Amino acid sequence: MHKINRNSRLFFFQFIFQRDYSDESNLDGFISSNLKKKPFNKKKLKQLYESYSNNLDLIKKACKESDSEKYNKVSTYLLYSFFSEYLLSPNLKKVLINEYIDISKDFLTKQEVSFFNHLIDKIVKKYLEKKLK
Repeated sequence: MHKINRNSRLFFFQFIFQRDYSDESNLDGFISSNLKKKPFNKKKLKQLYESYSNNLDLIKKACKESDSEKYNKVSTYLLYSFFSEYLLSPNLKKVLINEYIDISKDFLTKQEVSFFNHLIDKIVKKYLEKKLK
């Protein structure tokens, strides 16, 4: 199950990243074209996309407030993916942080991964502080 959830997260990141660079903006089309590559949880992928769509302003605001000029597009979309899932399951914070840091290692340098880890911690902390006030 862990690998299926990881694949779902990875596909979600790939989908929202490539939407800005191609005409493929339909989630069902993306799912169909990737269905045979790796097993993934279609329901989870749709939940992540729904969270992303419903909370995009909040996600962008949270990500912009933290050193946004210092990170690249890949980091930005990894943050969007992480925060979309975090809003669905805040009680899984540590698991999600570890999973997204692991995913980031496939796309970022060691220094960028370290900075990405810092950004996730900072964004979650800011979000929790505002939510608790």
